[in-house]
Formats: sequence, C-alpha cells, structure tokens
Amino acid sequence: MELPAFQYHRPASAEDAVALLKQYGDDADLVAGGTDLLPNYKNRLNNKKHVVSLAGIASLRELSPTRIGALTRLVEMERSEVLASTLPILQETAASISSPPLREHGTVGGNLMLDTRCYFFNQAPMWRRSKHFCLKAEGDQCLVVPSSNDHCYATYSGELAAAFLVLGASLDLLGPDGARSVLVSDFFEDEGIVRFRDRRPGEIVVGVTIPDSAQQLAAGYSKLRIRDSIDFPSLGVAVAVKTDTANNIEHLHVATTAMTSRPESLDSEVQSFVGQRASPAVAAEIGDAVHKASKAYRNVPLDPRYRRKMAGVFTRRLLERLDSAFGDTRG
Repeated sequence: MELPAFQYHRPASAEDAVALLKQYGDDADLVAGGTDLLPNYKNRLNNKKHVVSLAGIASLRELSPTRIGALTRLVEMERSEVLASTLPILQETAASISSPPLREHGTVGGNLMLDTRCYFFNQAPMWRRSKHFCLKAEGDQCLVVPSSNDHCYATYSGELAAAFLVLGASLDLLGPDGARSVLVSDFFEDEGIVRFRDRRPGEIVVGVTIPDSAQQLAAGYSKLRIRDSIDFPSLGVAVAVKTDTANNIEHLHVATTAMTSRPESLDSEVQSFVGQRASPAVAAEIGDAVHKASKAYRNVPLDPRYRRKMAGVFTRRLLERLDSAFGDTRG
C-alpha cells in the first residue's frame, strides 16, 4: 500500500518541532523511526496533512543510566554495555521489542508514544468498511464493547513504559509553555483515543529521566506473544524488587502492558508484601495478587483470562529469577 500525501517537515531543534506542532495543531503528527506511524498511514488510520520528523534533532540522542533521549534507537539500548551493567531491565526490554530490523529504526520516544491497537482498528480500509468502522477511526461505536458509551478500548502495546514504571522514571516534555517533567505513572490514560492523561497540546517527549535509586533494584521484564520474532505483546510484565540482608522485601514494584489502554502499575496491589521475608511461598502469593488485580481487554491475541493468569505466573518467575530468596524449582 502507498502512503497518503502529506507535507514533511524536518526541524533542526526540539523548539522548532514544538513550533510546527503549534502552527498545525491537530493536523500534524510526529514521526521518529516511523515503525508505527507509517504502517498506520498506509492503512489510512487517522493520517494528517503534516508530518513533523524528529530524526534531525541531535539533542534527543542521549544514553546514560539516568537519562535516555527520545531519539535513542532501541538497538542502541539493546547493545548498551552501560545499561547491561546498571539497568539490565532496559536492555532486556528493548531486545524483546519487535524484530532486529525494526529495532534499528524504532526509538525510545516512539515506543513510549505508540498508538493503541485493536483488532477492529489495525486493518486495511476495505476490512474496516465491512465492519462499519470503529470509534477510533471513522466510526461512532467501539466494536470491542458496543455499549461503551463512546469509550475506546484499544490496547496500549508499548513495552518500555512498563520497565520505566517500575524504575520510577519521569518523562521530560517540551511544549509551547516550556519544559516540564511528568512521572510515567501519571502520563497515560486508560482510554484508547485520549491515550494521555497529562500531555498538553503541542508537547513532545524529549527524554526519560531515571532516578539514581533505580540502580539499586533488581528488575526484569517478561513478554507473552504468539511469534517471538516480531509480534506485539499480548502481555508484558515488569518487576523491580529489593531485599535487605535478612531477605526482607524493602521495595516491590510491578507493572503490566498490553492489557488495557495504558501501562498499568500494580504497586498498590503488592505493597502489602513489603516488609515480608522473601520466599518461594511469598513469590507465589505476589503472583496470585497480580493475577487477581489484573484486567485485560479482549482485542489482542490470546484470551483475557489466560493473559491475566500469565501476568501472575510471569511475576512469580521474575521474582525467582531476580532474587534467589524467592527461588523455586517450579517452571
């Protein structure tokens, strides 16, 4: 399929990109690596008349244990020796995203800002027309939940957000009103069209700031998908934990992705385990708590009940892998 016609802009600075977004408003999209936007445009999914490329902005390329620029490529994270020794969860998560050719082009900012996905949305125009379109593109009803009263249930499938959530990271934003930071946990909205709870008009993500304390956590990521070589996740689970010298749990953070319209923090559901002594039994209890607290929409591959169950299984397995005090011989 061919791309629709649009005017391409390639600003030299983040400030120039913000100015273009302000100028064209709702008739402009941002593009970084293009691995999500361009396939959507080929399918005529909410394409705009103006596309603002961030590819020429050198200041957005940065990679350290405390800050990662929005234009950093996924392959750079995957191959980073610095991340391997300080924040291996980020290297592990980046390496699991899509396929090697797409990781050469995909970026940190692009994965964070990934558009929500749905069976009824991510299809060719002819297919969508046969279903009378959906609320997210050209229709007036959510086909996942027809009685949703104008609520879109498209699923967020970005993966880095779950890892950044458990590390306590913040997004660095630049907009017409200047620069500011927002916690990843406060940025996303559980609605497939709205998508963001705290993104102001004309703002762009310029980077991610990670607190120094994140390097004291043992953290990992696991992903469930049909084809390991390329597919979007049907479930992603990130866990970060720290125990003291007596194996008591000091910090515990759990997040999921590809379950609802945003990455979900489950910290409140597992905080009761902080202070308990780490053990295989406690790991199983934490997994059960995650299973019970998780919710999953029925618009990506694999049944929601199975994905919720696997959220608990992945949580337990990650705990066993990250800290030997949780260790068990079960698979």
